[in-house]
Amino acid sequence: MDITELIMTLVSKGTDYVLTQLPTLLRNKEISREDAQLLLLYAMVSDMRNMYKYIVDIHKYIIDMYKYIIESYKETTEMHKDLNEGFKSLNDRLRSIDEKLDFIISQLKVLNTNISITYELTSKIMARLMESSMSSLPKSA
Repeated sequence: MDITELIMTLVSKGTDYVLTQLPTLLRNKEISREDAQLLLLYAMVSDMRNMYKYIVDIHKYIIDMYKYIIESYKETTEMHKDLNEGFKSLNDRLRSIDEKLDFIISQLKVLNTNISITYELTSKIMARLMESSMSSLPKSA
């Protein structure tokens, strides 16, 4: 068997088939040692091409993952900015509510003081009215 027949078999039946037949062909001295070495080199080159394709696919996958990570980072950064703005807005609203509640508390304290003073004055007036009405009643013997 000459090298052209081996290459035709290699192309038609594949590398695996020829590699399994190679020890038998060498044992039966159907091919020369140099042809077997050439065939093994061809098989190695074929495997290296397949590995190169696989590596290129992995490279594309890694680039896609890198792009995905960068895009996710950008989205996360945007979300972080939005959250910060939301927290600032919420904090401003809470301060405004706190100021309004402080004002309401102070107004309620003033109102409570006024009610207390009014109650005291009303009590004094009622006490004097009762004194004057008691003194104006005829005394029974």
